[in-house]
Amino acid sequence: MDFKSAMAAARAEAESRQRKKRRDKDEKSEKKRSRSGQDMGLESFDPVNYVAKEKADTASMWLVLGFAIAVSVLMRFGIMPSMSHGDSVLWLLPVLSVFLIPSIHRLIMPESFVEHYTKGTWFKASFLHIFTWLAITLLLVNPPFGDIGSPEVAEQWTVVMIDENGNHTYASDGPTMRMEDGNIKELEISLDSIEEVWLIFAVRDNLDVSNVEMNITLNGNEIHPSADAFNNISAVGINSTWEGKILDSDKVEDVGFAAKLENLSAGFWEVRLTLSEQGVPWENISEEYVWIIRVL
Repeated sequence: MDFKSAMAAARAEAESRQRKKRRDKDEKSEKKRSRSGQDMGLESFDPVNYVAKEKADTASMWLVLGFAIAVSVLMRFGIMPSMSHGDSVLWLLPVLSVFLIPSIHRLIMPESFVEHYTKGTWFKASFLHIFTWLAITLLLVNPPFGDIGSPEVAEQWTVVMIDENGNHTYASDGPTMRMEDGNIKELEISLDSIEEVWLIFAVRDNLDVSNVEMNITLNGNEIHPSADAFNNISAVGINSTWEGKILDSDKVEDVGFAAKLENLSAGFWEVRLTLSEQGVPWENISEEYVWIIRVL
């Protein structure tokens, strides 16, 4: 065989191998396209079963929503009125009620629905129940349906001193003031040429400050704050340092009060204040505010 014939034979053999490779590739591609979902590791789609499962999941959603609303209403109007503000059972019972969800489904739902429920169904239903209960409960314990928020001192407190000429002097910032956790705990004042000393502060509530009762004492002796006295003092003009610290201009519900401090002498004077109101469904009592006035 000469060289030319050998080259032609080699070229023909190479072309034959390439045609075979293309044919094998096309056959594999065609086989892959013709494979069923099950052959490819996918479940076969059953439209009838899909529709039945969707109906079962929708029914489950509405059942859980209704159950969560029923639990919220029962806790708010049946159990909360007979309990105190801090009882852990108020949140423990609704959370534990998630364990009733599978039993309620099996009791109420038809068998054609129950057969579609899995552990994933109970997991999703538990979260839906908890978040629905939280949302409905927040709605029912706040105005206008309820009031469990305690009144509080709006911003800060201070004292204003009035001399014989009617001049108003406010406690100043700096070394005459002791702060704790961002709140004023102690003020230092001097009684030189001072005829009257007034304690001023403001009260805030989420419903109505007029229903708030104030128990305020000065070294154990009860004193009586007045909104009218505060208005008279503020009409003269609140010191610019304290103007934004007593009342928050953005809070229209803040109400200022002033209490006259009589018979002061040199030493430390302790003011104790507790705010309370008859809320719904229970009485709301604030923390005890303790303020110190050091008189020079």
